[in-house]
Amino acid sequence: MKHFFASRMTVSTLVVFGVLVCVRHAQATDISGTISSTVTIFEDSRLVGDVTCAVPLVVAGGNPCIAFGTDHIKLRLNGHTMTGPVDPPKGCSLPSDSKVGVGIEANGRNDLNIEGPGVIQKFQRWGILLVSSTHVTVKKVTANRNCWSGIQTIGTSNSKFEEDILVNNAAGSNGAPCGGICLVSSNNNLMRKSKFYGNGSVDYASGNVDFGIGFEGSSRGNRVAENDIGGNTNGVLFFDTSSDNSVRNNTIAGNPAAQVLKTFVADNQQGADIAFRSSFTGVNNIFEDNFCLTYIGPARAPCPNIRLKEEDDDEARNRLTVPMHGRERSNGAKTVLGVQLISAMSLLLAITHL
Repeated sequence: MKHFFASRMTVSTLVVFGVLVCVRHAQATDISGTISSTVTIFEDSRLVGDVTCAVPLVVAGGNPCIAFGTDHIKLRLNGHTMTGPVDPPKGCSLPSDSKVGVGIEANGRNDLNIEGPGVIQKFQRWGILLVSSTHVTVKKVTANRNCWSGIQTIGTSNSKFEEDILVNNAAGSNGAPCGGICLVSSNNNLMRKSKFYGNGSVDYASGNVDFGIGFEGSSRGNRVAENDIGGNTNGVLFFDTSSDNSVRNNTIAGNPAAQVLKTFVADNQQGADIAFRSSFTGVNNIFEDNFCLTYIGPARAPCPNIRLKEEDDDEARNRLTVPMHGRERSNGAKTVLGVQLISAMSLLLAITHL
């Protein structure tokens, strides 16, 4: 929570800043080329080419490349790439900066969609920033090499992050806790079928505070399911009073990567597949049916857990890959074969008694 702005800004403060950020309104559906002032969309929009973002940091708070200006609309990345102005770790935001660069921002908006495929990369702070918003869906989006988190939520609820790829973010967070997805005081969100690889860095005085998925503030009721989480400085990391979150049916392994384990050996640089900060005071977080190996935290460790449930997995694969009519034919063939065998045996017995 200390890392957003120097004055520990509240969510309401960010909302005020977000109103100031809307520099230029755009009614056009199609977006491409170089953007030098914030484009605020008011209808369904799409990228029709790659976008180079050169929005100057002129106002306090987020200075987004693209911002949502109303509810109930969709932005399609349409297979294109949005590229910010920095090359992490060079040019990244400091925790003390009050003016920050963002790829896409939704501030106080509801019922939105950000749809991939597409890449959001190289922004000074966050690839996507969601503040005080609800029912936002981010699907099939790749957030790559953003300085802080690929996706940052603050006071955001009932949203879905599905089939996304969060990779190599937080290379320039300058000690702020960041990673793939960072949820701050955000409730009842779903992270599902996504991939979190290589997020986080540990070479700052604060040590290893980064993650693939991080729960900060009072985040509760969030669900993490069916994700692949590997090579991050921590896989899933819990802060503050985050409670009642569930982590189920994920593969969480190789966090941190071997090179990190080998090179960064100080106590505060250690990480794990599932970890809790030493100041954590939350309760009732649930871990079930994950594949995980390492754990840092209190109470009973959920890792290692290497149960593969092979029989269940095989049965599920058969249900998904074998058409119903194929299974029926297979069972029918077995039935016909059984009848033929019984008939042959009956004939043999009859001949024997002649």
